[in-house]
Amino acid sequence: MNHCEKNKKNMTRKFVIQNEIENEFNHYSDELDFNSIAEWIACGFFLGNNDFTKLKFGSKNDYKPKSKWFYSPRNITFKQACDEFSDIFESIILNKVKNNNIVLPLSGGLDSRTLAASLLKKKNIRTYSYEFQDGIKETKYGKAISDAAGWDFQPFIIKRGYLWDKIDELAQINLCQSDFTHPRQMAVIDKVAHFGDLLLHGQWGDVLFDLPKLNKKLSLQDQVEIIKSKIVKPGGLEFSKRLWEEWGLQNNFDNELQNHINDLLLKINIDNPSRRIQAFKSLHWATRWANPNLKIFSKYFKLFTPYYEDEICNLICTLPDEYLMDRRIQINYIKNKSKMLSKIPWQQYDLDLYKYQYFNNIYFPRRLYRYFKRSFQGKVLNHFPIIERNWELQFFGKLNEKNLKFWLFENKKLNNIVSKELIKEFFDKFKNQDPIKYSHPNSMLLTLSVWCEKFWKKK
Repeated sequence: MNHCEKNKKNMTRKFVIQNEIENEFNHYSDELDFNSIAEWIACGFFLGNNDFTKLKFGSKNDYKPKSKWFYSPRNITFKQACDEFSDIFESIILNKVKNNNIVLPLSGGLDSRTLAASLLKKKNIRTYSYEFQDGIKETKYGKAISDAAGWDFQPFIIKRGYLWDKIDELAQINLCQSDFTHPRQMAVIDKVAHFGDLLLHGQWGDVLFDLPKLNKKLSLQDQVEIIKSKIVKPGGLEFSKRLWEEWGLQNNFDNELQNHINDLLLKINIDNPSRRIQAFKSLHWATRWANPNLKIFSKYFKLFTPYYEDEICNLICTLPDEYLMDRRIQINYIKNKSKMLSKIPWQQYDLDLYKYQYFNNIYFPRRLYRYFKRSFQGKVLNHFPIIERNWELQFFGKLNEKNLKFWLFENKKLNNIVSKELIKEFFDKFKNQDPIKYSHPNSMLLTLSVWCEKFWKKK
């Protein structure tokens, strides 16, 4: 496909997405759903079918299993489970990628590496990875994987303050469903748009193949608390409670949130606590937090997310619990496919797949050395600690602060929802008390401000 044909296909895809956006926008009403917005701020995404306004249309999600989650483990060996995964995984991927030029984002984790292992004999593949400016050197892992497979690789640096030039486009893509400071792919998507036709994404493999180790007799209330601890941000919860009081809503926000999580868990017909929580994450967290930003890719490419396929979902629901813990199946698959890929360090441990299990014992002195080395580098660069979080690129520095303050304090529509006094209180807490804790409520305020400006019909 030549460059002109590629541009024509991109324009057609953008037109389709724009029509979807306009159709969804027309379903918003003037009447805000304050309860839903409070939950959205606390968690970073909407729960269930909630949205900004009382008139709910339900978020359109093309990237999730259509199957129902269930729990019916079979009496099979670990080798049988691995063989089944290998057959299913390779079948759905190889069937999808044929006759396409593949784009494969690579990270230092296992999900994209598992994808790479399934494609080792393919040559029509371009890969890329990115790291933060003045951050951890992450692209080395993707480059090592790509080099081992013999593919073309492109590293990118995510620059400070990229968000402000992209914020209008990002709002049109994800409809402000989740906050703006996470999808760093937005910084480079226009550069990789010409790399190929089909983008393969490894989203959600870590949830499927790293099952939480929970007591099988864990009460429903304890399950609610675990979910809450996973999805609720401390600064967001504090801010939502203050908003609840400012809005004069009845009952207690904490109780309302817990009751909502409880109701959603009860709708999952699985008694096993670990599996129920896994299903909850896939039905709600994936759908409402992770998936809106997949549209950044689908605006420019055909997008395929193998871990969301029904065959994978059905396999997961029938495997014994112990096989789905500690990434065992993925690690086994990579080892069987390629010793070269297995010898590349796993970023989480910076040890290869043969040694990572010794991370907390014989390699503990090495961990200390890495920590002090990074601390020293951060001090030398005058921004201790080293940049590790996307919001640090967007909120730190004079120009970033100027743009953030514009959206927080100069948007009158936002002040129809949140008082300037409360905004200032939490902005000051971010500046002067605990930037890590209070980055989240400020990020959600930014996203809410953009939604008010772009989508709320109230004048």
